[in-house]
Parts: sequence; C-alpha cells; structure tokens
Amino acid sequence: MSFFAELKRRNVIRTAVAYLAAAWLLIQVFESLLPVLGLQDTAMRYVFIVLAIGFVPVMFAAWVFELTPDGLIRDSGEAVRVDSAANRRFDRIIIVILVLAVTLFAVHTFIIDPARDAARIEEAARDARSGAFKEAFGEKSIAVLPFEDWSGDPKQEYFGVGIAEELLNLLAKVEGLRVISRTSSFQFQNSKLSLAEIAERLGVATVLEGSFRRSGDELRITAQLIDAHADTHLWSETYDRKFEDVFQIQDEVAAEVVEQLKVTLDVGLPRAERHDPEAYALFLRARDIVNRDDPEQMDLALELLHRALEIEPDYIDAEVWLALAYELRSGSAYHDGDIELAEEFVARNRIILDQAFEKAPDHARLNGLLGWRAMLDENDLPAAARHFEAALEVDPRDYGALLGAQELVRSMGDIVLAIRIGEYVTSRDPMGFWAHANLASVYLASGDAERAITTFRTAAAISPKANSIHWKLAFALTVNGELEAALEALEQEPHLSYQLQGQGLALHDMGDFEGSAAAMDQLLQVSAASPDDPWHWGIARAYAWMGDADSAFRYLDTIEPADLMGEADNPYFARIKDDPRWQAFT
Repeated sequence: MSFFAELKRRNVIRTAVAYLAAAWLLIQVFESLLPVLGLQDTAMRYVFIVLAIGFVPVMFAAWVFELTPDGLIRDSGEAVRVDSAANRRFDRIIIVILVLAVTLFAVHTFIIDPARDAARIEEAARDARSGAFKEAFGEKSIAVLPFEDWSGDPKQEYFGVGIAEELLNLLAKVEGLRVISRTSSFQFQNSKLSLAEIAERLGVATVLEGSFRRSGDELRITAQLIDAHADTHLWSETYDRKFEDVFQIQDEVAAEVVEQLKVTLDVGLPRAERHDPEAYALFLRARDIVNRDDPEQMDLALELLHRALEIEPDYIDAEVWLALAYELRSGSAYHDGDIELAEEFVARNRIILDQAFEKAPDHARLNGLLGWRAMLDENDLPAAARHFEAALEVDPRDYGALLGAQELVRSMGDIVLAIRIGEYVTSRDPMGFWAHANLASVYLASGDAERAITTFRTAAAISPKANSIHWKLAFALTVNGELEAALEALEQEPHLSYQLQGQGLALHDMGDFEGSAAAMDQLLQVSAASPDDPWHWGIARAYAWMGDADSAFRYLDTIEPADLMGEADNPYFARIKDDPRWQAFT
C-alpha cells in the first residue's frame, strides 16, 4: 500500500483538513475578539504559534490511533478500514466547520472589514490633519479648559468659563501658537478623562487649566500649564487680587504661557481689553447663557447685557452678544408662533449690529456677523466678502468669519479653497460639529464621497441628535452606492421629512420604485400639513436626484434662486443640470 493510501486509511488527511479549517476559524474569531479585550498583535501571534505547534501532535495522534464505535484505540494496522459511521460523522464535522469558516469569512469580508476600514480611514485622515498642524506648530499647541469654581456657589460657575474663554481668545492672537477653539475645549468641562486623554483627543501638547475663588471683591485665581505628554506641570501660579485686577491677571497668565512654550513673537503680547469690572461681570454671565442657547434664561441675558451697556455704553462685545441674544430670542418666538414678536427681535438685532459697526468697523466678530447677514439675508456677496475679509484681517482665527468665508467661496465655485478653509477650521475645532458637517458637505460637492462619508460620520458621532446630520450621511452613502448603509443611517434621523426624503432617494436607486413612491407620497402629506413650512426645497432636490425634472422644477419655481446659494453644486441636482430650466438657479 502506498504512503498516500496509508494516510487516507488512517484518516490523517481528513484530520488535517478538519484541523486547518478549525484553526482558520479560531484565528478569525480571535482576530475579532482580541481588540475588544484590549489585546494587541502579540496575543494574536501567540494564538497562531499555539495552533501551529498543535498541528504536529494532532497529526501524530491521527496516525497512531483509530476512532471506533468503542472509542479511540491504537490503530490495528489492517490494510482496509471500513467506511464506518464514525467516519461519516467525521465528514459531517468537517463540513460543518467549513460552512462556519466560509460564513465567518463572508461576514468579515462584507461587514466587519468595510466598517473597520472606514474607521481606519477616518482615523488616518484625522491623524494626517492633526499631524500636519503638529509639524507646523511643533509643541506650541494648547487647549484651555474652563476654570473650576472653588467658591462653593454654583451660580458663579459662569465666571470660570468666562475667564477661560477670555484667556483662549487672548492666546489665539499669538502668532505661532495653535489654540483649540472654545467649542472643542469646553466639551471637556467636568470630564472624567485625564488631561493626557483630553490632549490626545484635541491633538495638543499642552493644556491650561485652573480654578477660581471669588468672595465679593476678593478674587483668587490659580492657573497651571500641563505638559500633556509627560503629565507634568510646566508652570503654576496663584493670584490673590481684587476683582478689578482680573484683566491684569489675564495678561500675566498669557505672558507665562508664551514664555513656557518658547513662542517667538514678531510683535508684542496681546493685552486683555479693559472694561468696567461690574459691566464685565454682567457680560460674562450673559455670554454664558447665550453660548448655552438657554431659551428659559435668554430674557435674563438680554437684561444683563442692557445693564452692562448702561454702565459702559461703548462696550462693543456686549453689543455684539446682545444682538446674538436677540437673534436667538427671535428663533424662540418664531417657534412659539409669535411672528410679530419674532420680527421685532430681528429688527432690534439689525439696529444693534449697525450701531455697533459705526463705532467699531474693525471688530472681528461683528464683521463676521454682518458678513453672514449680507450673504444669507441680503444676498449681497460683495458686501459679505468685504466683511469676512475685514474680520479675518483683524483675527485670522475668527471661527464665525472662517465658516462664513468657507460658505462664500464655495458658493462662488472655489471648492479647493473651501476645502482648505474647512480643514483648517476642523484642525482648530476638532470636536466642532459644524466644522466637520460643513467640511463634509464641501467634500461631497467636490465629488469626494468617501471623504464626505468619513467626515459626516465624525460630525454624527460628535452630535448624534443634530437635525439632518444622519440624512446628510445617508445621502453621501447613496451617492457612493452604499444603499443599505444609507437606509440604516436614516433610521437615526430624528426629522421625519429628512428621513422620508432620504428613503425615497435610496429606495429609488435600489430599484424599489414602489417603496420610493410611498416615501415621497408620505413626504408630500407631511409638507401639506405644514403650510407655514411646506419644505418645497427638500421635495425639489428629492425629485431632482430621481431624475424627475418636471416635478423638481415645479417645486424649485416656488423657491428664490438666491436660496440655493451654496447648494447648487451639490450632487442632488446632477441629474437635471442639463435641463435648460436649471440656468435660472446657477
């Protein structure tokens, strides 16, 4: 009998096939479980080594022993082995293992690996942007966290937030120092994460934190600069001063940070603006309410800002935040159905901004707000460009002006510049929802659906309950042909109209025209039930994507072409752009 025949007789070949299939199955299982358990590649290598070593004794056992109805016995050496029931059970075991192996392979290939790859791509893109700025700024990067309140009075928490924001704004004016925006840094207020973990998420080398204690006119502020990599103090100082000295404290802290980080200054250190202490305290408290967009306290914010301006009539920052408070208050009034009151608040907002501009035409945030007004409300793009340019000349890092400039250049067709601005903003605001959502929209408009999907997912992770973010992600997935994933994303969309619109698009592209039509019929019913907000814009772009040009233009004709600014380059309209009627909207 040949050696191969003897291997076959002794079931060595069967055993080898079964062992290799089972080993491959175990490797796939461990490859999925070990990362969840926090174990690294070393553990996977040990699994592979153990399985490889185990192959030898298993083959030896298959050669020496025989599986019989009486159990495992030493091989008798007979020339022919009967095809017993045990052998048939062995074959069935091999088939089951192979079926499990193929199933797991399919799950890995079509479900786990794409999700893992998407996460890796997202992480790589984030690391690449962060790495580029680390290379440019080295260790000269900082996040400022809200200062802790040691006064024992919860009502004074706003002061710690205000001091941190003032220091952040002051340090942001230092050339060569990368300062993470308020939106991202302040998300970690009262966080249980370590400073090293916070710094890693924000992509900075240092963190400025502190505490304060205020009693009447007495003020104690402690500030400390932490090296996030080594988790050590670079500098710490306690200031016991009168409240009126708070501006001097801010200057001294900023100077120490610049000294410790060895930032080279081409000009002198920026200095905190001086204000009446009482007006300043009122302003900080009001700004905290506006920043939190707390509708129940917005009237209090208006009162506080009016009082601050009575004390210091030329307090421009107070005027700017008063205008913002009226804008937010108008939104609440619209929501409550009080249109007359809402329009009154809008009018006050405009008057305050115009009056403030007459006093301070070079104020960065003020110009940013006027730029947005010119762009969105007045459709005056040249005026918007002038305001954004003026804002960025004064403060190249002004968040509102940068986002406005991004939207403006995109609407003018300069997608490349819009992407560059967006990537800069996300590097300064890595936890900022709007920074990522806006950049993702520009990526999609540029035709880069993959990066759009990754960035929309980042935005959705930052603010999962944000209105329309899951619809935007779903549409990017639809553009990329990932239709099942698009429908899954839409299940998390809280806004029914966006959800129905997205389902109509995805089902249409899947060939489920009946399901698509049903979703659109329901969307039309929701629109008809809301005469004050019929949402013709969303219906128009849905029909446009489906290629139903007549229906799309029937709804587009109810919309002012100016309202499409920044949207005309979106893929929504790709299928109707050859229609002559589209020219009116370009």
